[in-house]
Amino acid sequence: MSDERGGARPTELGGVVFRVGDELFFLPASIAMKVSPVPEIARVPGGPLELRGVALVGGVMIPVVDVLEDPWAEPGGAMLVCAVLGESVGLVGIDVLATGRFEAGDRPDEVRFGERTARTFDLASAIARVREGRWAV
Repeated sequence: MSDERGGARPTELGGVVFRVGDELFFLPASIAMKVSPVPEIARVPGGPLELRGVALVGGVMIPVVDVLEDPWAEPGGAMLVCAVLGESVGLVGIDVLATGRFEAGDRPDEVRFGERTARTFDLASAIARVREGRWAV
């Protein structure tokens, strides 16, 4: 396998595989920093539905983004803390399936997880949805 620059692509990628609904997603270890139980989350008045609120994680208040189709459902399971442009953001509404190293998929944005393929989660789009509309500054 080779990448667009002609170099060899890695055969394994480290990170987290998680499920949202029936879809499998992957975030590389360079972004996915920590998996933890869902902490107490404080709602932000006037915030968009996707912004579940803010939570105290490691002594720092971070925004928590809900990736569920139904943002009113209670997030269970785990929160995935991600690093984005030097800031932290929590993802809830996910079911973390595994952490570790995964076989690279046929496409550069995929990994194999058992018999299935997990595509890279579009974290930038999830964050952009929070920044849209009347909430945006």
